[in-house]
Amino acid sequence: MATTPHTFALSEDITSSRVILCEGTGDKSFFENLIAVRGLPDFYVTCPVFDIHPGGRGGFEQRLRSLRLQPHFEHVQGVIVVSDNDADPNSSFQAVRKSIHDAEYPAPNRPYVVIPGPPATAIMMIPGQGKNGQLETLCLEAIRDTWPIHFQCAEAYGACAGIETWRQGKQERAKLRALISHICEQDPNSSLMHLWSGGRELVIPLDHASFDDAARFLQEFDQKIQNAR
Repeated sequence: MATTPHTFALSEDITSSRVILCEGTGDKSFFENLIAVRGLPDFYVTCPVFDIHPGGRGGFEQRLRSLRLQPHFEHVQGVIVVSDNDADPNSSFQAVRKSIHDAEYPAPNRPYVVIPGPPATAIMMIPGQGKNGQLETLCLEAIRDTWPIHFQCAEAYGACAGIETWRQGKQERAKLRALISHICEQDPNSSLMHLWSGGRELVIPLDHASFDDAARFLQEFDQKIQNAR
């Protein structure tokens, strides 16, 4: 009998003592590949499950609750919840904090602060503390330095298409989609979920400095858990 998404989510083993909960499958793929490329400590990376939880940060509370039902949750030492700042960093952070509190986990009062558990909990806000934007903001920075001519073309496309009046987040998503489409000849229809697999061109280099702060926090997470006790 086919496994339903609900059964799969509850029965999947948690494969690490460290957990990252992010907004969606593209973010999940980004962090899994960042960890691999940078040689960071292993994390079990997850996100709200399609058809079970609400999308984005709206699904954090239910996903945090369902984590407790998965095999090996008792071995989890720390959870990092990752979300976009969007156009209002403080409001976005408070929404994430409320989800963590409502799921009955320790709720940090500030981003990048580890609260003792069990499990210890932290919130990582992208692209950084107090900065407007999202994961795409950092990806575009990496592309701008690696593919400058293509980046200029995406800027010209944005002006020609009239998207400059859109909200920042929508502009960045549109530009990133355009850049992937005309850099990734192997699969112009690729998404972040599949961008670093299957022999595709290296559109977004994960060793770029724009990702250093996120990588550093993951690298130091164990020590931060120890310091929080």
